[in-house]
Amino acid sequence: MSLGLPLLNPYLDKTASFNNGVNFAVASATTLDPSFYLVRGIIVPPLPSLRPQLSWFKTYLTSICSTPTDCADKLKGSLFFVGEFGYNDIYNPYLEGRSIQEIQTFVPLELIQLGASQVVVPGNFPLGCFPTFLAVARKNSSTTYDDFGCVKSVNNLTSFENNNLQGALNSLRNEFPDTVILYADYYNAFLSLLRQATTFGFDTEKLFTPCCGDDGVYNALLPTFCGGLGVPVCPNPNVRIHWDGIHLTQEAYRRMSDIITGNLGINCTQ
Repeated sequence: MSLGLPLLNPYLDKTASFNNGVNFAVASATTLDPSFYLVRGIIVPPLPSLRPQLSWFKTYLTSICSTPTDCADKLKGSLFFVGEFGYNDIYNPYLEGRSIQEIQTFVPLELIQLGASQVVVPGNFPLGCFPTFLAVARKNSSTTYDDFGCVKSVNNLTSFENNNLQGALNSLRNEFPDTVILYADYYNAFLSLLRQATTFGFDTEKLFTPCCGDDGVYNALLPTFCGGLGVPVCPNPNVRIHWDGIHLTQEAYRRMSDIITGNLGINCTQ
């Protein structure tokens, strides 16, 4: 929506039209399989991870093309947006009090080349600036914060993940020189929202306060999801960066989209 493009219908809705593309993502899903966390005593939602999502994509391909050559021709004219990876892989163990050092060992780098010619792979946000992480961190008196007021250790972790991701993408570019592989820098685009909050019209007193919900501080970790009965919503979402502690507002996404597409040289109006 922020790019002026139509929303993609979910793959599992078999009655939907896929003329504009297909969405294989699952809300709150992890990149790694839930079984990975189960053996480590970490509770994650029993949702389809990246592996079954990729399997759905392969199944979908069989419905629109019949041979490898036919599929390759179709993929050449398509844009693949993959990720961002890792939010739920980091948040779930962090919520349970696992150390940053332990969580670092979970960072996945599973990029599978499926014959696409144009791929955009986003990095992760500076998650230490997100209300869900800030709400957990405030319970720990030893938490250190950066100049923005974000949790340093969490942002160091997402920087670590992003650096490894970019290294993996460079390897893929060398291996597949005919494929356009772009890295979307969510991390620095988000920090630009904080640096230029006044210019963008955001309320500088509520940079980390979501529009939806109210727990008195970060409006995060609510027992009721946004949209639930009795959950309050701010009068003007356009002056907030965060929508619900996990997702941004449409205005924040729009501003980020402008920054990212400008950096990548993408014109979505053509």
